[in-house]
Parts: sequence; C-alpha cells; structure tokens
Amino acid sequence: MVYEFNEKVSVKALADLRESVGWNRMEKEYTSPFMNSYYHIAVYEDEKLIGYIDSVSNGVTDAYIQDLIVSPGHQGKGIGTELMNKMIEYLKEKRIYMISVVYEESLKPFYERFGFYNMLCGQMETYQKL
Repeated sequence: MVYEFNEKVSVKALADLRESVGWNRMEKEYTSPFMNSYYHIAVYEDEKLIGYIDSVSNGVTDAYIQDLIVSPGHQGKGIGTELMNKMIEYLKEKRIYMISVVYEESLKPFYERFGFYNMLCGQMETYQKL
C-alpha cells in the first residue's frame, strides 16, 4: 500500500470509492473550484484508490475530519485506523485547537478510540443520495 499526502486524487476514483461504501458519488461537487481541502490522505493498492480521508479547516482554531472511506474489501485491516492516526497527528502538528468529526452512532466506539467525545450539535442534509 502507498499513502499519498495532499496529492491530487482523481475525481472518478474518489467517486467510485464513495459509491463502493454506499455513499453518493458527488462527482460534480468534487470538480467545483470552490471545493477546497485543508489536508487529505489517499491510500492506493496497485494504483487503485482503496482509502481516503479529508479535512477542512481555517488553519488555526478548528478542523473537521470528513470522508473517512475504506473500500469494503479492505475494511477491518487497520487502514481506517492508520488514516485517522495520520490525520490527527498532522492536525496536532499544525496546532489546530479543536478537531471534530460527524459519524453514525454505530461508529462511536471507533472514534472514541482516538479521543473523540459527544457534543451537542446539529446537521442538515440538503439533498438525497443519487
């Protein structure tokens, strides 16, 4: 496996990975010039994207980890854990004050391992999966 840090990722490869885990492809959104990533990590096996994590941040006070994705055939092998560890390490090195992540209830034990705890928040999705 090869980890790439903040390198360009093919929109199609990313859309395919998202779809493989049952998420919407978001190809149009990923081609938008307004779509900015603070820091992202991609994992490849035989040049195929098998894992990805992204963050958005103002670079000082807050960062939001989003899109932790591991292809179904590679889940349970520590790739998601490694991606989280590498992302958190980077954000801490940059002295980001607060790191947040949104996750489904079933994933709470996974995120608690990294030190995340529940806070009251709200979220609204503005359109359905395609």
